[in-house]
Amino acid sequence: MYSKGTILVALLFGLLFIPVSAALATSVDRMSLKLEGYPGKTIEQEITLEGTDLGERSGFWYTHYKEVEGDDSKMDITSWITIEPKDFTIKQGEIKVFTVKVKIPGNAEPGLWGATSLEAGKEGHSGERRTYIVFKDALADGNVYSGLLIPISVKILPSPNLLAPVINFVEQNIITIALSIVIIVLLAMQLLRRKKRIRK
Repeated sequence: MYSKGTILVALLFGLLFIPVSAALATSVDRMSLKLEGYPGKTIEQEITLEGTDLGERSGFWYTHYKEVEGDDSKMDITSWITIEPKDFTIKQGEIKVFTVKVKIPGNAEPGLWGATSLEAGKEGHSGERRTYIVFKDALADGNVYSGLLIPISVKILPSPNLLAPVINFVEQNIITIALSIVIIVLLAMQLLRRKKRIRK
């Protein structure tokens, strides 16, 4: 059997990784981040924290990758992520807004990155999550931290084809375009005939 001390440590460690709970000293407006973007682009998303503890809290954020055997390189996107501000203090009822920036590498292949499923951010899908943003805070004069663990994933879209609008227009108006070309050709032939008659 486990000792009481071991169980207590396990409970405290588990508390650190509860995504959102009224018992925590801060609450967050997003349970997860599911973003979309193109290779080479930077996506921005705001996260809002609210202080719920009586005392002032001091905190910071970092990224975390939950490594699972068999994962490929698409699962760890921690290096893409920055958040401003890095450190914070927050009082009860106070709101702090953070800007999450995700810089997608130009050579990133289309598909889902940071999770194994588009459903990863939903309740009951924690096994599909890999990359997280973690907010940790403690009483201003303390060292016992609580934390918010926010899963993040990015669906990378294929690079847009700049000619796609033109191709779509042609496909949708092929008959009108063909008739227009025939009319222009006939008019041009008529003009040439008139010029030849005038020269004679």
